[in-house]
Amino acid sequence: MLKIAIYDRYLSTAGGGERYSCKMAEILSAQSGYEVDLVTDLHADIGEVARWLNLDLSNVNLKVFPYISDDYTKKLTAGYDLFINTTYLSALPAYGAKNIYLCYFPTPFDVDFKFIHRFLLIFFRLPAIWLFRLAGKMTGGFKSINIEEGLYEPKRFMLRRGSWTSGRAILKIQGDDMLALGIKNPPNSPVDTMDISIIISRDGHRIHEYRTALKRGQRQKIRIPFASISGEDSGKKEYTVEINSNTFSPAEDGSGSRDTRKLGAVIYDETEVNPAKKLILKILGFIPLFLITYPRHYKFLDTYQKIISISEYSSFWIKRFWDKDSTILFPPVDTESFRSGGNNKKEKAILSVGRFFPEHHNKKQYELAATFIKMIEEYPVDMKGYTLYLAGGVSGTREHLEYVERIKKLSAGYPIEVLPNVSFKELTGLFKKSSIFWHASGLGEDENAHPEKFEHFGITTAEAMSAGCIPVVINKGGQKEIIEDGVDGFFFSDLRELSDQTLKIIRDEADSGKIRENAVRNCQKFSNSSFKKELLSIIEEVINT
Repeated sequence: MLKIAIYDRYLSTAGGGERYSCKMAEILSAQSGYEVDLVTDLHADIGEVARWLNLDLSNVNLKVFPYISDDYTKKLTAGYDLFINTTYLSALPAYGAKNIYLCYFPTPFDVDFKFIHRFLLIFFRLPAIWLFRLAGKMTGGFKSINIEEGLYEPKRFMLRRGSWTSGRAILKIQGDDMLALGIKNPPNSPVDTMDISIIISRDGHRIHEYRTALKRGQRQKIRIPFASISGEDSGKKEYTVEINSNTFSPAEDGSGSRDTRKLGAVIYDETEVNPAKKLILKILGFIPLFLITYPRHYKFLDTYQKIISISEYSSFWIKRFWDKDSTILFPPVDTESFRSGGNNKKEKAILSVGRFFPEHHNKKQYELAATFIKMIEEYPVDMKGYTLYLAGGVSGTREHLEYVERIKKLSAGYPIEVLPNVSFKELTGLFKKSSIFWHASGLGEDENAHPEKFEHFGITTAEAMSAGCIPVVINKGGQKEIIEDGVDGFFFSDLRELSDQTLKIIRDEADSGKIRENAVRNCQKFSNSSFKKELLSIIEEVINT
């Protein structure tokens, strides 16, 4: 059995990059002789991610680990026959037998740094690295509990601080004499009495169950000796510990919180350590992780046998920035799901799809809304009956939520619908009924100064084409590899040209029927079947090299 790990730190966001990594997992897990783990450092509901992305991840295992240190990473990744790093802006070194680095774009690692980040990096990076190394030696290379699933902040747990569970957490303990956990029903929990069960298994057989109930604000230390419950010396045997509890969602408890997570009990690692170790671990808990993970150089790339890029655009900049060759594997497009059937009538609808965030290579939804409003005011006859739909995921980050609110405020009173976090079914419905698709990432940016701010490929453009939308997209970045101007879509360079090209379609001055037909046909080169064929070829090449 070939063991494969696919590392995606941002799995819980279920964005375009996550569809790429999870499609990899779906394809590889369906191959005979492959065992696939999706690895992340922040707990995600793999079933929910699969539904959101319309994928089958039933044969995929979820593994959760925090990037604590290079030593810890080596311990967790070295056991894989193939390790695939699909995390954007990752400098994680790889220790699998064979390793692949998926690069969406070689963005500079300090792209979002503010003054405080640069200050901390200059003056505190070396002390932070020294402390992590010292702690690693003192704790046996962070040898402790292996977190399988159900913890939202594994790093906090490993550093002896409380971590929320999702109501069901699974830990693996190798050859320890005692299970020592702290469990708490926090003071801010709306659950008056939290029922908790701890199930201990070995070799798939349940050997012990412990139950307790905690009032709000109550914390309890639990110590269970493995030897006494198993009837033999624990030795090197591995135990599975499952912690179950009541759950709640802060967003639904009337507190006004925007936190939509499902939360259960908070757990702590109460394994005995001497005061010096405990102090160092507590200090580490307050150190920003970027001080440890920020690469001083690009030597981590030398641990990978192959770099995959997602477009010619990304491949060009990988060579220019990193002086590395890469193999292009275009992202998978679910052309079948988005294809518009005979019963789907196109409406007076313009659609733009992309995650809502104000920084980096943002999708310029605010500028698109402003352009649509201007078109309505300048061309009321042409624009009569048209609606602009802005759809995409949004995280709980304050800046991201504020960006959505800015767009909603601008759009008030106009036929503009801002639709964050729509389901896959709702999204396919929007594609199928929309007649025009807009995409503007990189608008107003300098491609030579900040190439990372442009769309690295543009998967939603290909999805729109498969649905029979006519794409009107910026003539920059990866978009240029998807459409041919005037054949299966149109390019624009500024907002005036976006408006003009859109009006040409609305006024039927373009052969819309022929362009839609070409768009549906030409996007098939990015289909799931094409992606699968190319992916398996690359995997086979790496494994057999």
